Amino acid sequence: MAIGYVAIHCDIGREVQTYERIVTTPNVREASIVMGLYDIICKIETKSTKELENAVMQIRKIPHVQTTMTLLVL
Repeated sequence: MAIGYVAIHCDIGREVQTYERIVTTPNVREASIVMGLYDIICKIETKSTKELENAVMQIRKIPHVQTTMTLLVL
């Protein structure tokens, strides 16, 4: 199993709209809007690191997502 946390920075004022898209992304188990450098953080669980990579790439394609930072759980 592969687990990762993804911190997401999105366009100002589009946090809720982006969050609503992220929570419907396959393999996203949890997501929260947060304050600080990043706007949203989510937990992804997949069967392999390749699937995790694909899930992150789906998130990066969501409109209004500017940057992501992925933390892979060991």
